[in-house]
Amino acid sequence: MSVILSLLISLSALLPTASAPAAPPYSYVLMEGGTGTLLYAENGEAVVPAHHSAKLMTLLLTAEAIDSGRLSPDTVLAASAYANSMQGAQIWLMPGEEISVDELIKSVTVGNANDAAVVLAEAIGGSEEKFVAMMNRRAAELGMVSTSYADCTGISPKTVTTACDTAVLASKLTEFPLLTPYLTTWVTSVRGGKTELASTNRLILSYDGIIGTKAYYSESTGNCLVAAARRDGITMVCVIFGESDDTARFTTAKEKLSAGFSAYALYTPRRTDIYTEPVKVSGGEVTEVETELSELGPFVVRKSLIDGVEISVEYAEDLAAPLKKGDRVGKAVFSVGREEIYSCPITASRDVRRISVFIGFMRALRAVVGM
Repeated sequence: MSVILSLLISLSALLPTASAPAAPPYSYVLMEGGTGTLLYAENGEAVVPAHHSAKLMTLLLTAEAIDSGRLSPDTVLAASAYANSMQGAQIWLMPGEEISVDELIKSVTVGNANDAAVVLAEAIGGSEEKFVAMMNRRAAELGMVSTSYADCTGISPKTVTTACDTAVLASKLTEFPLLTPYLTTWVTSVRGGKTELASTNRLILSYDGIIGTKAYYSESTGNCLVAAARRDGITMVCVIFGESDDTARFTTAKEKLSAGFSAYALYTPRRTDIYTEPVKVSGGEVTEVETELSELGPFVVRKSLIDGVEISVEYAEDLAAPLKKGDRVGKAVFSVGREEIYSCPITASRDVRRISVFIGFMRALRAVVGM
């Protein structure tokens, strides 16, 4: 027996061993959600499996459908056989079972339910395939350049994203107060109490100002957290992907969110602080055009620098007709020292058509006579 055991041990050493799966890359992002300003990032552009974070886009399209009147929380939908076939997290919907949009949103936000996500996708898009096309189109509109959706649940390994892109998506979700009660629910139930749901986002219970958003784990992603909080009109969004420790993601998110609230403030410029002047236009029916500020909004600045913000105005040179109302002709610049921290466009306040031959001749004649 000892000889046989020795031989088996020797042979086992020669056999190929399965390698351990590679650890998911760690990345985190802190963003001010109201302005989309990226404050801190580590490996924020690393492309990773989206997994349950894909459901945030499903929620966004659902909220927009409700906002437009296409759906309401009271709308009742029927589960398809395809929805019933979903694996992983689910609320065990049966084919043909009717359930309200309200309960479906609860199931997606609190329980990460794949079958509930499919029911919403099919109702909004007509099919999951068409809904996924909507997801990718919306991601492109939001500037989520490294995100690609292959399904509405995140089950597919082809559904990928980054921490930066997810922060943009989570920031957009904070614009819908309708979702806040769902995203901050700790325990609830659906299907007449037959299915209990419990959130895995422990920040719901422990962080002041929390307004969401989602926590989850998988072997391919590690421990992940998308957290949003609002205090004194400023919104902080923290995304953590690939954390090896379950508890550390919550501790880190608290630290990052609190650091953001402590260090930054929103600066809201007043239009009365900025005086715009007419600009000269060559080849036009008029020689100059009045200007106006466009898209003036709040921006993020360090609290320690807020009293040092200076405003200057810059105009484009050699402007030529034709110009349309709203065409950019300059910008208002907000800076601290020599560093520009924000700018907003200065635009033409009216159309300026190109000068006609006759008007050009008359203008030249007046100039000669005036001499």
